Amino acid sequence: MGMCWRGSWMTNPCFACKSMANQLFLVGYMGAGKTTAANALSLRTGLPMIDLDEELERRAGCSIAALFDQDGETAFRTKESDLLLQIAGNAALPIVACGGGIMGNSTNVRTMQTHGHVVWIDPPFEVILERLRANPGGRPLLATMGDPFDEEVLRAHFAERQSGYAKSDERIRDLSEEVLAALADRISRGG
Repeated sequence: MGMCWRGSWMTNPCFACKSMANQLFLVGYMGAGKTTAANALSLRTGLPMIDLDEELERRAGCSIAALFDQDGETAFRTKESDLLLQIAGNAALPIVACGGGIMGNSTNVRTMQTHGHVVWIDPPFEVILERLRANPGGRPLLATMGDPFDEEVLRAHFAERQSGYAKSDERIRDLSEEVLAALADRISRGG
């Protein structure tokens, strides 16, 4: 595997250098910008995207928060993994925005790495904190952290998730226009 597109915003070889199957999986903490990035990449490339949380809500006919309330987090994670298995390898869905907890399951990590390239969107904690303060709704894990949520509990949870995200193929700290343009170009060229 060769090295290319190495810049300050990236820590690992890019998927243009990797034998990529057909999908780009965007992972990261809640509020990192996964859905925003997936939508931007879809618009730039003209290729479809899927947001796993939105698809789970569509299939269940209720919100992620309601799914957590009804069945608990363990059942939700099982549904999330089942959906990932259904869409992994589907060339018709080249851009995938994943839920914040998806990297906590090693089978999910293997599935994504087998069928594509995993990109960790990792803005600084302060950026995530600001976004979550501005838009806390629809995030069931935040609800477990107090009302309003406790910043220290959030910080500890954020730190706990880092080791899972570190299994990604690539890490992006800043989703600038330049970075999105580079990702879109790489996707358009077929990875």
